[in-house]
Amino acid sequence: MKKKKFSKINTAVILAAGMGIRLREVIGFCPKGLLEINGESLIDRSLKLLKKEGIEKVIFVTGFQNELYYNHLKNQKNIPNLEFVHSPRYAETGSMHSLYVARNYLREDFLLLESDLLYEAYALKSVLNFEGSDVVLSSGKTGSKDEVYIYGEDNEKFVVLESKSDTVFGEIKAISKHPRKNWSIKGELVGISKISLSFFSFMCSHHEANLIFPCNYHYEECISDVCAGEKIPYLRVDDLIWTEIDDQSHYDRAIKEIYPKITKKEF
Repeated sequence: MKKKKFSKINTAVILAAGMGIRLREVIGFCPKGLLEINGESLIDRSLKLLKKEGIEKVIFVTGFQNELYYNHLKNQKNIPNLEFVHSPRYAETGSMHSLYVARNYLREDFLLLESDLLYEAYALKSVLNFEGSDVVLSSGKTGSKDEVYIYGEDNEKFVVLESKSDTVFGEIKAISKHPRKNWSIKGELVGISKISLSFFSFMCSHHEANLIFPCNYHYEECISDVCAGEKIPYLRVDDLIWTEIDDQSHYDRAIKEIYPKITKKEF
C-alpha cells in the first residue's frame, strides 16, 4: 500500500452531542467532555493538545446540555478558535448525524475526535504526521471490555513505519464490535481520525441515503460501510496510552491506570 501525499491539517471536529447516560453515576447530568481527571476536563486537555499540534480551528458539535459546554469554553485561553454547531436531534441520533450537521462548516480536510477520550499527545502526532489524506487511528489490545475492532484481510502484509517499531498500517475492511467472517482483528478503534473532504462527502451521501429518524448510526459504522468502495487505511500504534470514558469502569481505569501512565511518559 502506498501512502498518499497530505497537506497540513488546520481544522478539527469534536463530536460532543452524546447524553452520557452510562456515566451518570460519575458526572450527573453534565456532558462527558466536562468530566475532570486530576482537576482538568477531558475537553480542556484535548483542546490544549490540539493547539500544540497547530490546529487553528475546532468545530465543536454539541447536543445534550450544549449551554454547559458553551459557558465552560467561551472564555478559555490558549485553545484553538471554536465554532459551535448544535445537533438538535441529538437524543434520537448517533455520532454520524452529529458529524453530518457540521458538513456546511467544513471546507478542508480535518481531524475528527470524540469528546470522551483521555489520550497521550502521541495519538495526535501519529495521525497528523501520517502521509495520507485519510487514516483511522487504532491501538493494540486495551482490555476495556467495550472495544470497537478494526478488521482487515487475514493475509495482509503490514507496512511498518520507520518512526516507531510498533506502528503499522493497513487497509480497513470493516469496523465493528462483532466478529466479521473471513477478516481478522487488526486493532481497536481509538476515536481519532484524519478525514479528507472527499471521503467526508462519501460519508455524508451514504448517511443521507439511509437517514430515517430515529437513527442510532455512528460515524465509525459509516466509515465501515463506505470502505466497501473506498480504500481507507488504519494506523495501529500498539502501545498507545488512551481510554474512552463511557461508564464507571472506564473512569476508574482512567484514574488508576491511564492517567498515571500518561503523566509518567509526558512529564
